[in-house]
Amino acid sequence: MATNCIAQLVESRRRLQRQRWDKLTPHERMANFARLQEASFRILHASSSGFLRHFFSRNLQSRRVEVIDGQWRPVSPDRRSQQP
Repeated sequence: MATNCIAQLVESRRRLQRQRWDKLTPHERMANFARLQEASFRILHASSSGFLRHFFSRNLQSRRVEVIDGQWRPVSPDRRSQQP
C-alpha cells in the first residue's frame, strides 16, 4: 500500500519536472546543463582520487577497442565487464 503511494508521488514529481523542463528554452536548458557539469567537475576534483577513480577510468573503459579479424571494434559491454 505504502509503495503504491510512493510510486504515485514519484510519478507526480516526474510529471511536474517534465512540464517545467518543457517550458524552458533551449538556451536555458544548455545553461542548466553547463551549471550541472561545472558542479560535477568541482565535486570530482575536490577528492584527490575522485577524478581518476570514477570519471577518467569510466571514460577510458567506454573507449576500449579490440582488433577482431583485422578491424578495430569497440569492446562489447559483456566483455568490458569481464576485463579488469
